[in-house]
Amino acid sequence: MPYPSGVSLAFFDVNVVVIAVAIGLATFLMASGGMLVGRLIVERFGRLAEGVAGIALVVLGASILFEHLSA
Repeated sequence: MPYPSGVSLAFFDVNVVVIAVAIGLATFLMASGGMLVGRLIVERFGRLAEGVAGIALVVLGASILFEHLSA
C-alpha cells in the first residue's frame, strides 16, 4: 500500500483523525527538540552560532531563489 498524504488521504481507508494527531505530535516534538538544541548551541557558542545560522539561512534562501529563477 502506498503511503497516502495530503488530498490522497480522502481516497484511502484510513482514520484521518489519527493521522492528523500523529502529524501534529511529530511536528510538536521536532519543533520543541529543535528549540532545545538551538538554545544549548547558543549557550555554548554564543554569537558565533547565531552568525553561522544566519549565513546558512541566507545561502538556503539564495539557492531556492536561484533554483526558481533558473527553471
